[in-house]
Amino acid sequence: MALFTVFFLGLIALLSVMKYRQHLIFMVLLLCWAGISCNSDNKPRKLKFNSDAHVKAELKFEQGKILDPLSVELEPDESYALYLPEGYLTGYTWPTVLFFDPKGQGHKPLKLYKDLADDFGFILIGSNFSKNGKPMEQILKHINSLKHDLPAGIKIDPFRIFLIGFSGGARVAVAEAMVNSDVAGVVGCGAGFPQLPGGLEPSFNYMAMVGRQDFNYGEFAVLDKELSARGSNHLLIEFEGKHAWPNKKQMLEAFKWMTAYSYSQREAIDMTLMDSLYKSDAKQLLNIENSENLRSVVQFYKKMIVLYNGRAKIEIQKKRLEMLTISSAYRAHEAELKTMLSEEMKLRNKYAQQLSKKDNEWWNKEVVNIRTEIENQSNVMVKNSRQRLLAYLSIATFMHIDAALKKGLLQQAHKLLYILKLVDPQNPDYYYLSAKLALKQGKKERATELLKEAVKYGFDDWETVNGEHVFDPIRSYITTMQ
Repeated sequence: MALFTVFFLGLIALLSVMKYRQHLIFMVLLLCWAGISCNSDNKPRKLKFNSDAHVKAELKFEQGKILDPLSVELEPDESYALYLPEGYLTGYTWPTVLFFDPKGQGHKPLKLYKDLADDFGFILIGSNFSKNGKPMEQILKHINSLKHDLPAGIKIDPFRIFLIGFSGGARVAVAEAMVNSDVAGVVGCGAGFPQLPGGLEPSFNYMAMVGRQDFNYGEFAVLDKELSARGSNHLLIEFEGKHAWPNKKQMLEAFKWMTAYSYSQREAIDMTLMDSLYKSDAKQLLNIENSENLRSVVQFYKKMIVLYNGRAKIEIQKKRLEMLTISSAYRAHEAELKTMLSEEMKLRNKYAQQLSKKDNEWWNKEVVNIRTEIENQSNVMVKNSRQRLLAYLSIATFMHIDAALKKGLLQQAHKLLYILKLVDPQNPDYYYLSAKLALKQGKKERATELLKEAVKYGFDDWETVNGEHVFDPIRSYITTMQ
């Protein structure tokens, strides 16, 4: 799938780091190089220039700048953010990424990854319409508009449309790829597959990305095994992080993957870019092979097999992977992880049942115990599990508070807010929800102070605030904050 990325990975790494490598790694790269060379006679597709599209795009659109919001044609209530990379040549078709944020903040991923778009040459589109709570049918219709009803002059390559979503947006991306075959690949961050009708099988290229401290980590551990059992063409990328959009360095892996797919479709190869990627990946190969985290090593070799399969000789990688997966050390590691995730789920259920029952003193004791274990624990697997437990308590408590406020259960909301601050003191949603409670209690000045704190900790979901009548008493003040 990512044939040419690996080719350059093998070629330059052999020259630059060969003296540091084990003989096995040398053979892996050498065989990959040889296998790819045998397939190098595929001619790249010729780009077709459309002069009319060139003129129209030049009149309307600016490169290197996030344009937000832009209205969807024929759907004035739907909008999106657009980023045309620096160096964008109008009149040609370009690979495109459609982003789905769970809060409908289309500009957010574009701001995070626009430098990657410049480096790799991708159009970025962020939906402002797709968000948690919207009916899936409406979202899928909206996505169709984003792909086919863009303004005249913006030409996306129909063979290279990628979808990237975070949390609920990741499930949206998968749902779209399940029902439409024009999706080249999906990158799902922080959440797996949605509930879909039976009988649907994933036939698209899929990359899963999840932080080891993400409360959805266990979901990916199960999904990875299920997709592997089905023979699905997928990758799992784990990194250090919580439930959030991956940072630019982490998302770099997705852009490499999408670029490699583009080159496997016989697109013209950017040799300078491939040289840079090669040096980076060669360093990563060295670091991972020497890692004590066997799960990371196995994931890396699985990634190599996915990239090479059907396009180069991968017997050495397969043998290396087989050696690792049957080793007693790796099996012990996976058994420990399985036990840890099972224990984690039991603790989640226990705390979920106690959210509205136990008093503050009980919660103080429990949270102190969890934090003490995180600080003193030498086992990284246990440490990550306890961090995920706190993250789960944060999101679960948030949902209970939101429901209590909607039902007018102010005393219950007040108690739950105490728990939320205890488990996640820097969560901006704590201050946002506290402001809602204060307004329901008639405390306008207190609400404004709490919103200030929310902004201090990163709150930016003003669309939600603007749609809630509870904030009407301080609407003029909110306008100054946005």
